Amino acid sequence: MRRLRVVGLFLALLSLALLLVLAAQAGAPKPEPNKVKQTAKPVRTLAMDGPRVAYMRSDRRVGVWNVVTGATSTIEGTYPSSGSKFGYGSGEVAIAGTRIALITRFVTGNTMQTQERLYTASMGGSARQIGKLTNHSSSDVGACDVPGSGYSFGNWIGGLVGSGKILAVSSWESDSAATTGERLRYVTSTGLRTMVSGPGAVVSQAANGGHIAVLRSTDAWPAYQGPAKQGTPMVGVYSTDGTLLGEIALNVPLPNPCGYPISMIRIALSGNQLVVLRLDIPQAGSLTSRVEVYDWRTGALVHVWPLALGHGSPGADRLVVYGRVAVLSGDSFRLRLLDLTTGKAVTIAASEASSPATIGSRGLVYAGNPYKVGGGPGKLVFVPTAKLRAMLR
Repeated sequence: MRRLRVVGLFLALLSLALLLVLAAQAGAPKPEPNKVKQTAKPVRTLAMDGPRVAYMRSDRRVGVWNVVTGATSTIEGTYPSSGSKFGYGSGEVAIAGTRIALITRFVTGNTMQTQERLYTASMGGSARQIGKLTNHSSSDVGACDVPGSGYSFGNWIGGLVGSGKILAVSSWESDSAATTGERLRYVTSTGLRTMVSGPGAVVSQAANGGHIAVLRSTDAWPAYQGPAKQGTPMVGVYSTDGTLLGEIALNVPLPNPCGYPISMIRIALSGNQLVVLRLDIPQAGSLTSRVEVYDWRTGALVHVWPLALGHGSPGADRLVVYGRVAVLSGDSFRLRLLDLTTGKAVTIAASEASSPATIGSRGLVYAGNPYKVGGGPGKLVFVPTAKLRAMLR
């Protein structure tokens, strides 16, 4: 009889434990699922601030998607038609709160004649052009062993960045080997306001926490085809009033203008971290990659994380960062996440090559663009922060 009581007590306790486990599971919050938004055309570039994602489609139409509420609004106006018959079109987009800025860029001919227009808008409103139309060309990079022997002429605008209350952009002029009139400017609702002047003002590449990072090398700017020989790349970090807070000389060797090696860099800001994606091509068909993490306040190199990204030639490779997570996307490799503290890297298998991505406090958003003639529709995929953390454990 005593044995039966013990067995009964054991079974009762086991049943109670199972009930507690089931109750805990029932009450536990379920992980937020991925969200997908279909777009009428492929998405070529995008940017994120808080829950909002601004994206530019292949037809240059710009929309804003709220990943929390699912609401979508379109930036109205005639901005895509300006220059739409001017050859190949591309552009940039940035978002800061409910304010959006965008650049439409159109290129034609062997001279790479390019026209750019800068617009600003409030979410759900109409785009308003600010500043003047730019017009520049680069027909000849000159003799590789004679710096400044090529041809580049006109005025440029690029490096559109946004975060919090900041929308900023760089502009400059070129005349053969020289650049002049360099400016780092705020993008306001009514125009442009200069915050930094001189060679150190170009080209803006990232904004975070009230700071703007400028990569001081027009040669590192993909849209620039100028002939000027550049020195060792420098990064300047500025406050919102234009004060230079930090300056870092990147440990990147000068490229061989007549061949290999070639080095390309991308930069991003996250708090006190300056994150640098370095792409080195020692010889044709070979690519080595690594991410360097600096403390921009002191210039100290904190981490170096080697990466295996592929062996193609870098072109549209991108780097975006939020907190301790870096997102890398490009033509020659699939979408990657990198933990900047531990160096752990993972691939998001669902990503398509050469599709842009962005990251913010809510999570990651990347584009899934089709590979077919005519482009077809596209899509945006939102991956919540909790899932990103789980992937990097």
